[in-house]
Amino acid sequence: MIVLHDPGILFLKSRKTAGSSLEIALSAFAQAGDVITPFDLGGHDDNARAELGYKGPMNHMKPFSELLTRPTWRDFRDLVKGKPLRRHHDHSAARRAKWHLGARTWNRLAKVSIVRNPWDYMVSSYYWANRDREKLPDFKSWCLSNHRLVDRNHRQYFIGDQCVIDHFIRFEHFTEDLQDLEKKFPALTGVANLFAGMTAKKGVRPKSGPSLVELFSAAPEVDRLIRKRCRFEIETFGYQGPRLEDT
Repeated sequence: MIVLHDPGILFLKSRKTAGSSLEIALSAFAQAGDVITPFDLGGHDDNARAELGYKGPMNHMKPFSELLTRPTWRDFRDLVKGKPLRRHHDHSAARRAKWHLGARTWNRLAKVSIVRNPWDYMVSSYYWANRDREKLPDFKSWCLSNHRLVDRNHRQYFIGDQCVIDHFIRFEHFTEDLQDLEKKFPALTGVANLFAGMTAKKGVRPKSGPSLVELFSAAPEVDRLIRKRCRFEIETFGYQGPRLEDT
């Protein structure tokens, strides 16, 4: 998650949508007083940002005194796990971001996030979650056991039933949509070129792996689950799943 007060945008980072790469690129435009959250996994991505000379995490911590007046369930979870208190997290939900930013700041900022074909997203999640295993689990079984992941990015897109995102960047049309964002926010001029040079979290999904048709033909239940729970992405952006009847 990033807040850039000038030009006035809030980037709500969805998962498995190249959000880390865009977050690094946006960090190049940060100024004192903006909000930048650390990466969940730290390591390579935080180092990459530092090596580029961009600003790192700032203004995201939560003082302990605020725990007494504005507590959230995540605050207590972090305390139990021995983690530092934070107002904002890498993948902060829209509801949490609004809570901590306050209504005045929230209403002033244009909300930006990334959307991706939900079938492709689920395959990417599968490979990422199992990246350290010597043998991949069965795709169908894994997806059904992790069905909560199917629409988890809705936490960045929605508060209740209301979509709060003003500017969606389509994963499949990154350059085009970032250039459009630059036109709307001239202070971000150059972000598309910066993003083009980023490689955060790439190289996990095998290039020679089975196709979407092959994977979902063996997992029709997962295909139906996506069609049911990702209607927003399908209807709003025209995303289509693999044509299983062709197999």
